Amino acid sequence: MKTFTVDDLDNLQKEFYRMCDPDYWLYRIMLLKNSHDDFEKLKPSLTKNTEEAIDKDFQRVIRTELHFLYFQMVETLFEIIFAVSRHDNRDLWVALTFSNDRDTPFYSQTYKEIAKLNNFSEIFTKTIKTKIKDKATEIPLLRWIFYFIYPTKLKDDEWKKNLENIKRLLLKFARDFTDRGEYNAYKHSLRFYNTPFAMAIGLTGSNKMHSLGSSEDCITFLEEQKKRNERGEMVSTGRILKTQKPFYFQCDYDLCILIYAMIKNIIYTRKYTLLNELHGQNFTMANFVDLNIYKTAISKGVTKTSFTV
Repeated sequence: MKTFTVDDLDNLQKEFYRMCDPDYWLYRIMLLKNSHDDFEKLKPSLTKNTEEAIDKDFQRVIRTELHFLYFQMVETLFEIIFAVSRHDNRDLWVALTFSNDRDTPFYSQTYKEIAKLNNFSEIFTKTIKTKIKDKATEIPLLRWIFYFIYPTKLKDDEWKKNLENIKRLLLKFARDFTDRGEYNAYKHSLRFYNTPFAMAIGLTGSNKMHSLGSSEDCITFLEEQKKRNERGEMVSTGRILKTQKPFYFQCDYDLCILIYAMIKNIIYTRKYTLLNELHGQNFTMANFVDLNIYKTAISKGVTKTSFTV
């Protein structure tokens, strides 16, 4: 097992919280959203130095980039969650840096842990003893992760609703990220294409068609077909699947904004608690009490289709 020596861990911690800027994610989100929505106005600048830009294809690329930004933000959020829930706040920068190194105490099997996330996972069931305004208290680990020991004015029933909505969002993020075949196709060689999608079925005894779902965007990619064996393991069948996964630009945008708010909460509640120069200053802290989780996470029809080739 590797061991590290840090000359001044306190200063390293302060440097990270002082310089870490969650607004990086917001700026990326808005760069894509505004470029897409105001494309006609911004077109002369966006398409500068391109010989023949096809408007609809250019906008499709922007929507695709935001879709995959969502996956990247989900991965980042869970990496931070696992790090702050298992290591000292002073170790956060180091823990994130070496989360993929098996020979360090900071190793995290992030992908597997996201896949295993469920209602009974530790981050939803564990409590932690701490102090808030110098008063000893015991709070849910989930609250400690997203709000640290920063005081809030939420009442008990509001806290319950707030943490329940956070939990539901995290479970949705985990489900989406676990089925990330298109994200892998994006990261490795851009081996996919994006086209409009529609699916319908004919009604018995009628010439009418019933729509199952449609989207102006659908990622099409190849993946290996797998099935569960007698031991419960997923093994290859030796077949290839052509998979189509529709996605929705506004939904991706909404979810990215929520993840940005979560990351900012984690960082800023610690920043404003641990940095003396920020004591007494206020910042905007997100809560999710009034979030309509069902509207945010709603499915708009077909979510995935696969056929052997």
